[in-house]
Amino acid sequence: MIKRIIATLLVAAFALTTTACIGRFATSGVVRKFNMTAVQGKWPHELLFLALYIIPVYPIAGFIDIIIVNSIEFWTGTNPIDGGARVAGSTAAVHHPGDQHHVVAADGSEAISTLREDGSIDFEIRAADGSAHFMNVIREDGQLVARDAEGLRVASVDSETGEIRDFDQTGTL
Repeated sequence: MIKRIIATLLVAAFALTTTACIGRFATSGVVRKFNMTAVQGKWPHELLFLALYIIPVYPIAGFIDIIIVNSIEFWTGTNPIDGGARVAGSTAAVHHPGDQHHVVAADGSEAISTLREDGSIDFEIRAADGSAHFMNVIREDGQLVARDAEGLRVASVDSETGEIRDFDQTGTL
């Protein structure tokens, strides 16, 4: 009887923690960041890495990431260590042009996203009061570019620096 209970608990724990989430491995990242800032130089970094692996700080951090942190990240959508968004999950799928995602909020407002042939995504937001807003987002030259319904650029975000640029009504800086 005890063996059955333990086996059931282990299966339940396995099912809850193997969520197919790659995860950010933020706990391991904290240890890595410590390693990179605690000492200077290639060889001191390597020696500290080996020490942290042998002690076993890195393996414990990895275990915590795999069993706890990445599972929380999958189920909540946010990593509890660094606050980052979920990297991937079992709901990840191959998407094709024309695929849509439709969300309706409690107040009746709607958001519809549609993947286009060029890899951009159309976003249509319909407020509960009936007003509608449209935006198309595409990655161009290392930037994420937002365009209005007429195709004019309204804003862009540099993928490397995170710098946001606003455009005037003619679609220029």
